[in-house]
Amino acid sequence: MNDNKRLASAITLSTIIKRKLSFLLDNDICPWIGDNTDLGERDALEQLLADSTSMIEEEFEEKYLLEIARLKRRIEGKIFSVADNDDYYESFSNTIIEILSLINPKNLYDFDDGE
Repeated sequence: MNDNKRLASAITLSTIIKRKLSFLLDNDICPWIGDNTDLGERDALEQLLADSTSMIEEEFEEKYLLEIARLKRRIEGKIFSVADNDDYYESFSNTIIEILSLINPKNLYDFDDGE
């Protein structure tokens, strides 16, 4: 069955992530150029996709809420080397937040600072 001909209730988180990754890498609207923003989004989507097929929901959310808290501290505290690029980490973080908010909108505000 064609993906867009099935019931909307059959769409999984993995399907959504695969579609976002596919669009990022192969579209005519905003072609892939591989800059740090694109790389951050791509890397986050690939990691999220792998974990979405192997983790239970609670484990998935917990892992990525902690990752967001870690990235937030890194960006705000400027804990990075000269070679690091804020655009990459910001894009990586924003992509994770976007996916987490699909699971539960509360995740937009529920970052554990790990403290």
